[in-house]
Amino acid sequence: MSNQVFEIKRSISFFLEKRKSADGSLIVTNVPIRMSVSFGGKRVMFFAGARVDEKKWDAAKQRVKSNTIHANGQTHGDINDKLARLENGIHAFFKSSEVNEVYPTLIELKEEFSRLMNDRAKRADTFFTAFDDFVKTVGRENHWGPETFEKFAILKKHLTSFDPALSFEKFDAERIAEYVAYLRVTRKNRNTTIAKNIDFVKWFLKWAAKNDYPVTKSALDFKLKLKGADGSLKKVIFLSLDELKYLYTLEIEESKGYLQRVRDVFVFCCFSGLRYSDAYNLKKVDDKGDCIEFVTQKTSDLLRVELNKYSRAILDKYKEVPFPDGKALPVITNQKMNEYLKELGKLAKFNDPETIVYFRGSERIEEVHPKHELLSTHCARKTFVTNLIYMGVSDHVIRQWTGHRDSKSFDAYHRMVNEIKAREMSKFDNI
Repeated sequence: MSNQVFEIKRSISFFLEKRKSADGSLIVTNVPIRMSVSFGGKRVMFFAGARVDEKKWDAAKQRVKSNTIHANGQTHGDINDKLARLENGIHAFFKSSEVNEVYPTLIELKEEFSRLMNDRAKRADTFFTAFDDFVKTVGRENHWGPETFEKFAILKKHLTSFDPALSFEKFDAERIAEYVAYLRVTRKNRNTTIAKNIDFVKWFLKWAAKNDYPVTKSALDFKLKLKGADGSLKKVIFLSLDELKYLYTLEIEESKGYLQRVRDVFVFCCFSGLRYSDAYNLKKVDDKGDCIEFVTQKTSDLLRVELNKYSRAILDKYKEVPFPDGKALPVITNQKMNEYLKELGKLAKFNDPETIVYFRGSERIEEVHPKHELLSTHCARKTFVTNLIYMGVSDHVIRQWTGHRDSKSFDAYHRMVNEIKAREMSKFDNI
């Protein structure tokens, strides 16, 4: 997956058409509203489907003035809503092109405008055009990385598969409950996955309500009730200190150089607490000798993480190796790294059984897997936190390195550490 978001720079504006009468004077009554779309050095003009008197038009806001009535009894709200739908629809069109990394043609833009001008399509698409505008606006405001954009692209796919004609008016609490059932029965999602999905939906709905979309109160008040959805059953998969030191020194044959590099990056994250996205973006200039300083991709926090002998040695190993964009480590795509980590774990013989318990609806499901099958880039950060807690480092200090904003997210780690301590204490029973 590329780490850079494909972006199409564009601008959309509305203005009154400059038209003169037969005597050469400028027409100021019942003037057509024009929509201008500029992108890639091209500019296309459209008739926005409404007319207003010049004195009723706010050129600065590019909207009709409040409390005005126009031709055929249209209110300022009717026309402004139409302009907003057109603007959101065209932005959504470009956003879709960005997600697919395809540059649109003028013909495709004109076809999309024609589709948006159709009342039936307009009504059906209001929900999803607003969703696309939410992704575009909030994504930029919060500096989303590619993975977050991908998550919302998947969410939109699920929503459109559930109901391609979804609307704010119909998406009430009862309809959300039906969507939950769809995710459980049709998509066969776990309760924890459904909970994350609904959290994203609620995020969108709250944004939409703040931006004057007709979101129902029952949708905003909807509370998900599913067993195990609170994360209390979440299993923390991590490497013990012995496993981590073993992996660090594991001999890997030269023909499997890709596993050596994956091992180095993974172990570096285990000893530094970096997320995959931050390891991917870590640059040689971020290395300050006794620490690394960088801005996190997920939360845009500036973090300073002191180095230990293991993380220091891995950075030194690649210090003179040139990587694109001055990167510090040989990080490959997340998907490929997760695939290789399972191969690496199998090579290291991390075969201890791990029991995963989860709910799908009211059904309790228990699965047992060898640990190597469950390894992923997420395990590195979990390894870092769990082992530090086990060694007695305070949550407060750990959070300075990881960027966690509250201690609540450490509950699962403490449960795991308590299990480890109980196992260790039981060794006295065998003396």
